[in-house]
Amino acid sequence: MSQTLTFTTTTATPIHCSGCEQRIVRALRLIAGVTEVAASADSQQVRVVFDPTQTTTDQIQAKLEFAGFAVQQNGEPA
Repeated sequence: MSQTLTFTTTTATPIHCSGCEQRIVRALRLIAGVTEVAASADSQQVRVVFDPTQTTTDQIQAKLEFAGFAVQQNGEPA
């Protein structure tokens, strides 16, 4: 069963351009269990679909922060 999370970047580290979007997508796709990633400079949001038996929200958030983007999770996993 997949879960979908949405993260929003903080004002300290926004998504500036399509290069930033691609950096996020590449970084998160390296995580086992992540099946879809969409990052948007327009909305400053990152949407991730993943298998919770293979990875955790903390691992996803840590990878985003390692890639240079401070984020906060929006609401509860769907």
